[in-house]
Amino acid sequence: MVMRKIQVVMMTALLSGVSLQSFAQEPDKKKETGKERIERQQNLNREMTLEREYNPIVQDAAKVNTLPVVREMNISKRPIVYSDYAVPTSPNKEMNILPAGTLMTDVAHSKRNGYLHFAGGTRMNFNGDFGYHLLNTDRDKLGVYFSHRSTNGDVKFSVDSIAERKAKLNDNFGGLDFSHRFDAATLSLGGSFGYSAFNYYGIPTNTFAAPVAENDSATNQGNRYINAYAGVTSNRESSLGYHMGIDYKNFNQKYSLSEVYDGLTENNIGLNLGLSSPVNNDQRFGVDLKMNMLTYTEPGISDVKIDSAAFDNRYEITLSPYYRLENDRIKLLLGLNLMIVSQDETDVFVSPNVALDVPIANWSLFYINLGGGIESNTIYELSRINRYINPAFTPDASKTWADLKLGVRSNVATGLWFDIFAGYKYTESDIFYNPSSYDWIDKGFNNVSMAFQPTSQRLQAGATLKYDYRHIVGFYLKGVYNHYNLKYLDTWKNVYSVTEPDKDDDLKAYGRPTFTFDAGLNIRPVKPLTLSADYSMASGAYACLNNENVKINTINDLRFRASWQFNDMLSVYAQFNNLLFRKHEMYYGYPLQPFSAMAGFSVTF
Repeated sequence: MVMRKIQVVMMTALLSGVSLQSFAQEPDKKKETGKERIERQQNLNREMTLEREYNPIVQDAAKVNTLPVVREMNISKRPIVYSDYAVPTSPNKEMNILPAGTLMTDVAHSKRNGYLHFAGGTRMNFNGDFGYHLLNTDRDKLGVYFSHRSTNGDVKFSVDSIAERKAKLNDNFGGLDFSHRFDAATLSLGGSFGYSAFNYYGIPTNTFAAPVAENDSATNQGNRYINAYAGVTSNRESSLGYHMGIDYKNFNQKYSLSEVYDGLTENNIGLNLGLSSPVNNDQRFGVDLKMNMLTYTEPGISDVKIDSAAFDNRYEITLSPYYRLENDRIKLLLGLNLMIVSQDETDVFVSPNVALDVPIANWSLFYINLGGGIESNTIYELSRINRYINPAFTPDASKTWADLKLGVRSNVATGLWFDIFAGYKYTESDIFYNPSSYDWIDKGFNNVSMAFQPTSQRLQAGATLKYDYRHIVGFYLKGVYNHYNLKYLDTWKNVYSVTEPDKDDDLKAYGRPTFTFDAGLNIRPVKPLTLSADYSMASGAYACLNNENVKINTINDLRFRASWQFNDMLSVYAQFNNLLFRKHEMYYGYPLQPFSAMAGFSVTF
């Protein structure tokens, strides 16, 4: 089938300050087969996922104008999500509004090499993003990028006896990426640097039987991050496919439990190797090897009784042989993950690595994914999810024995999609966050988030519905229900982590909501103007204080946004957050901002 040329207007969008809107031309849907509709739906889902979350280690952040053709060097399997609960809440969006930008899907390089986004608002909220292609040819690509997020606004607490406090954040991240395409392989090199300053502004907690010390909510913690990577990937024309790379990360915290103590340093070296060979045109055998080694420099807390074994060196190895089949009717992956984790002791375990996509009828797709693996739980990774993680402790790696997800995606009619799914996950030493404090420390950081690590079983069910009418009107609905069953692991690390209920039946999935619901509406009354409203709800999360479970305030957030597209280079927007004026929180004692407003612009050049 002859498809008309697709042009998508795009620009990098990060956090609440950036959003994306597509101006892709409609394909000839009368001539589309069911399989093509499903593929178009999958492509749309990938486009939607691009803007959802600020991922500061994405190495293509500057490559907004070119589809990626080089395999990324990313050793860790855990998705890094920017923790934005000191600024206006910005949950995942299922539909996006794209400001100025150009993504060409039918040429090897872009017509524009740079982008700039800036936004400012109430409560001293500022967002900024910049990227530029110094080289952008068929053979060579060299790009630089930089992102900034900051706030210095007051937040109110649900406890009336505690006055407003400043929630301070100054987060900066930048980097450089280079790739050169040889005839047989592509070389990738790059590096990045980040620095984040913030304060522990949460409600002081006294989970230990000790006199309450003075809480330091004014001093800024400083997290520094350095990364460098190098890799080689065979080009697709090669009969024997291969990839190899090395990745180094260094993470340092300025302080430990208070400004009196020096912070810890974490070094992470990762190695990624892989080989694959075709059996025929649609079948392939392969094997991947991932190795990860972590070393630590202990924080200066010798007078605090914390076991130094928390900072022992450890390593992780995953060997993944697989068989892959892809043709017009089926996509199948059959494999295993053979894993070794060496921390307090050496553990060996196996998880499946299976995926299947099968079309049913002409407009639906059944899919199943059954996997598992190791999540390193490095301090750097966890600090990007929850920046208030305990600055004097290192959690164990999480070992997922089984992670099952199955469902049905369907394009039942033009512009209408749905996805119904369910899943089960079994993880040993899972990560849950609980508030705690070190009250015996003079003027310390109270309400740090301790990592509680029980064995968890999670049952999940959910559905997503999306509709778009000629890019004039569109909406989405998404609801997910989670049920957890936790079993306490009697380890010395959990003893240090936090106080918990005495019985397994009383354990909760601390910090995680039971039910989430997201909805959104986009309206484009005239071509340059787009109006959108988004609603997010997350309920059923708990914290544990003094051996008692305490329910965390439900997130109930409504946002409105208006954007105006002057041309394919320039757009402006205004956004209003927390229109319901709710006092909600992501983790106990750390409330999100009340009502705020922001305005900004995006430009490509």
